[in-house]
Amino acid sequence: MTIGTLIYALLCLIGVFICIFYLEFGTVALVGILVFIPLFMLIFLIFMRTRVSASVDTKNPVSEKESMEKPARPAITLSIENHNNLLPITKGVVKVRYENYFTGEKGKMKVKFSVDAGRKRDRRIVVPMMNCGDIAINIRKVRIFDYLSIFAWTIGKKYHTQHVLVLPPTKEFYLGRQRWFNETDEDSDRFSLYKKGDDPSEIFDIREYVDGDRIQRIHWKLTSKTGKYMVKDGSLPLAKALHIFIDLCIPGEKNARIHDSNLLVQGIYSIGLYMIENAIPQHFIWYDAENDIVQERLVEQEEELLWMFQDLFKSKPTDRPGELVEAYLAWQGGRPVESALYLTVSDQPDLENSGLARNRIEVMDLRRDSSDQEVE
Repeated sequence: MTIGTLIYALLCLIGVFICIFYLEFGTVALVGILVFIPLFMLIFLIFMRTRVSASVDTKNPVSEKESMEKPARPAITLSIENHNNLLPITKGVVKVRYENYFTGEKGKMKVKFSVDAGRKRDRRIVVPMMNCGDIAINIRKVRIFDYLSIFAWTIGKKYHTQHVLVLPPTKEFYLGRQRWFNETDEDSDRFSLYKKGDDPSEIFDIREYVDGDRIQRIHWKLTSKTGKYMVKDGSLPLAKALHIFIDLCIPGEKNARIHDSNLLVQGIYSIGLYMIENAIPQHFIWYDAENDIVQERLVEQEEELLWMFQDLFKSKPTDRPGELVEAYLAWQGGRPVESALYLTVSDQPDLENSGLARNRIEVMDLRRDSSDQEVE
């Protein structure tokens, strides 16, 4: 029952009382009109519900905040198509529910729309969100109304949940590229498909000689066949994957935990993009306390970084210190890595002797100012 239904019912009661006290042709005709109008509106609505269709889509699965103090605006798109070429839809209402899986925030809202006759309209539904996470947006019900808002009819409900990642603005960290590039003494068996380098063990391209090329790079066999000087370009070896531990231990009050979780995500996102720009693959590791499992994701491209965040946001932060250290030491017998970064937003004891890394482990407290986060 709508508000329009209640108002119209009240008007009908008033008309009936007037008709009882003033039994005249005009009052009887007025009551008759008041009775037949809802019937016409109901017939109109029954007809229109078969001529209107709705669908839901996510145009942009990622929403990046402009600053940590301003909310992001993740959005989905509701497409309403009116197949009737004569009658428009003047009022429709969408019921929306949303939830941030990472922080647990929930909410609901109503959005109105209208559609001209014979047209399709895309209605952008924006959900302001202050905190980072995987935002699940679900359209629970789409309803259309008659022209007097007496009746409403549901034309669609329980659409597929749409997910939008809310990520923070990037923050500058002074990370020395050479420190994390090809750290082991082993030769790399991974080479770039897009950039040439100086490694002669793998040929990136063969081209004609130009001034400045070294004689040692001339491909003599191919030169003798073509009659032109041909030069071999070596390949660019890619770095060994840098292990990055993510500490999901976020103690404190609720507001403090949410604030620190945003700083943690900002640090992961900023460092991840920096490493990708410098062609350094990353091996992210974190402990999922809810499922009691150590998660691992290899990231070399920006798309893979976003996929990693989708999985990370499904893990719930905890308030037990050292949880990742304990879980990883128990995982596969505590196999140490060559070197690693340890990203945290909580006070950590000395991790040098924890056994996580064979050579060194750099602990980065992401609550500190970026100028203090120099890792050369």
